[in-house]
Amino acid sequence: MNDDMPESEAVRLFTVPITPELAQEAADALAFFRDLAENALPAADGAPFDESATSVFLRERAQIEALAEPLRGERRKLYSMLIQIATLTKDNAIDHVRALEHDILMDPPPVWSPLTLSRVVMEGVLFSEYLLDPSISLAKRFARVAGVWMTDALHSEKQALALGADQPGASAMKAYVEDCLRKCQASERRNVRDKLIGYSVDGEDAPMDLNITERAARAMPSWLPAPYRLTSGAAHNRPWMLDRARIVAGGAGLAGEAATVMAASMVAIGAVETVVRIFGEFFGLDMSSVLDQMKTAQQGFLYRAIAIAHGQ
Repeated sequence: MNDDMPESEAVRLFTVPITPELAQEAADALAFFRDLAENALPAADGAPFDESATSVFLRERAQIEALAEPLRGERRKLYSMLIQIATLTKDNAIDHVRALEHDILMDPPPVWSPLTLSRVVMEGVLFSEYLLDPSISLAKRFARVAGVWMTDALHSEKQALALGADQPGASAMKAYVEDCLRKCQASERRNVRDKLIGYSVDGEDAPMDLNITERAARAMPSWLPAPYRLTSGAAHNRPWMLDRARIVAGGAGLAGEAATVMAASMVAIGAVETVVRIFGEFFGLDMSSVLDQMKTAQQGFLYRAIAIAHGQ
């Protein structure tokens, strides 16, 4: 959590069974972080912001309003949808923190499910971070949401084909997205095989979708090493990782250990910290007090958990 206790070393301390006391400590910590985030972050029905504050959101909204019609109206709608998507994925991430709180408290204790749930938390947050990234231009933001929106339309179309039923809604959605992006002057980018690989808006390019591994390395807190690797083995049912639970159980079924609970908790906590920071920077909200509380709570949780796990 700090310079004296690298996160990777902290995880290695917890190669002991999950006890009810440790599980409750982790669940309480997650609930505390979730409450902080829910009280600080914009709700699904709108983002609170100070009109007098300097923010990426207000600056970009002014840029859009300076455009001529009909481009102004079309991009205004696309920008609104971008905010809605980022808020939706944030809300889904927070909902999975709540699920993780309950999963950790299961009796008998969970095995790998905490890591899978924490991965959903992280991916939801990284989706929001990708779209609201304060460091990029408005044009690149539009290019990113164009790729994300079309990727969803293509997934919907593929699902309809897989179901083998007449699903005109999927084709209609793709046509609608294509029309909206054309009106927003988002240009398709295609490779030599004529495959759609992304979009360009006002000279700024973006791929069809975000790279989760890349975003995790870039956006998650520096105190959390390799969060994608911490969760991917369990989420993808890779034998190299799953076998650890068999060894812990002594060959009789599968057994979880405290390290799994701690890794899942830290990934979720790191993700919550990330989304609070990103929304604050984007909307010009002062999150310094919340982030300070998170830092203190994070360190306290780790040291209490070490004491519990090792009987100190």
